[in-house]
Amino acid sequence: MVEPNDPTVSGTVVPPAAGAVQLSRNETESLCLKAARGAGMSWGLAEEAGFAAGWLSARGIDGASAILAQLDRVDGLDRSAMRPVLVDGAWRANGVAPICPIWLGAALSDFTQIAESGQGDPGISCAPVSRPLLILPFLSGIAKAARRSVRAEWQGGAVVLSADGDVGGDVVKLASVAEAELTISCAEDATAVPFDKAPAPVIAKATISALSAYAMRTTVPASDASRADAGAAESDND
Repeated sequence: MVEPNDPTVSGTVVPPAAGAVQLSRNETESLCLKAARGAGMSWGLAEEAGFAAGWLSARGIDGASAILAQLDRVDGLDRSAMRPVLVDGAWRANGVAPICPIWLGAALSDFTQIAESGQGDPGISCAPVSRPLLILPFLSGIAKAARRSVRAEWQGGAVVLSADGDVGGDVVKLASVAEAELTISCAEDATAVPFDKAPAPVIAKATISALSAYAMRTTVPASDASRADAGAAESDND
């Protein structure tokens, strides 16, 4: 439950009677960053997770729920098994688990494969990817940097991210996909057909509470020792 003195939450606090709430992009990023860190991600990847959730939220997509679904799926598992590795030009998981989309997005951003591919190129295979919706923010950054549209395709559809920051295609459908093999390519003539999006996603109270529970793992449980050590050792009164 989110309480007013919860140190992991700043800004908007969900009223007890509210069933859902709209968070700002900054609030979404902050909460998801702390939740990812509490779930065991490194600070760098946790920051990327917060960025991904905020980017999606700014486009009317519930990135917070996608982050929560990913954290729930991997909670307690060996994270090294989800690390993406490049094998014969394709991205695969380091172990038996599906690739972490945040880790994959960060890895793709560091490589030039997509930017250097040309029209007609078969694309880069990434399989399997957990919660593939979360890779879109990273592909958008690649599209902007390369000044070329990027297309992410899976068996059920495709999403296009344009060089000017637009996103279109089967975004809503991708949001419901738990795991999929992706083919990512760069094409000069690809266009982003706008999808029907809401001005801002409405996040369920249960989602906020679950993310806050992950975020609380980064705090020190209250105890007599922690209370005794709190505050300054000396009075600051002059």
